Parts: sequence; structure tokens; C-alpha cells
Amino acid sequence: MSAPITPFEIFRSPITLRTFAVGSYVNGRWVEGSFTDSPITASIQPLVGEELQELPEDRRGQESYKMYTSSVIQTITDANPNQVLFHGKTYEVIQVFPWENTSIFFPVQHYKYICMRLQPLT
Repeated sequence: MSAPITPFEIFRSPITLRTFAVGSYVNGRWVEGSFTDSPITASIQPLVGEELQELPEDRRGQESYKMYTSSVIQTITDANPNQVLFHGKTYEVIQVFPWENTSIFFPVQHYKYICMRLQPLT
């Protein structure tokens, strides 16, 4: 989904949003859906202090970031979650916090997402 242009864009960098098509059974075997990559912009920042403590204990050691963007991203609790790619790595989005800044000119809706690096399969 295309995000509106906001004054916050000057603080954001380009990243990739990966959207997956729904998978299906083919000849009795599950086949994952294909994916599409789209450019979006986001402000990526490391998690700190209490934010790290709010992660599940067994995942606190994983590479994690908070991300601010106007784009709507499906999290791992949605039926068909998205992934985001930045810093040459792939991340799953585990949590979303809708935010709205109100200015005298117009409201700016955006989202704070928590994302964790997907570990490569070995």
C-alpha cells in the first residue's frame, strides 16, 4: 500500500517491503505463494532499555529494531505477514503501534513497528 507523503519523509530511508501471495496445495503438497518487493521509506532505530525488556525472553538476543513509517505492514499476527529488508538482512515485523501526530496544518498518521531479524535456515 502506497504511503502518503509527509513532512517526516526527510528522516526516512528507503527499505524494501516484501508481500507474499497466499500459498496453496498442489498435488497434495503445500506450495508457498510467490512474493513481490516494493520500495517504502522508514526511520530505522535500535531498540533500547525497556523496549528490549518487552520482547519475549528467548528472543531478546536477536537483532531487533523499531521502525517508523506511514506504510501499512502486516505483522506475524496477521494471516499473511510481510517482511522488511534493510541493512542487507530480512526482518519479520512482530508488533505494530498506530500513531498520529496532530499539527495545526494536518494530522500525520504513521506506525511504529518492532521487527526482528529472520535467522537464515541452516
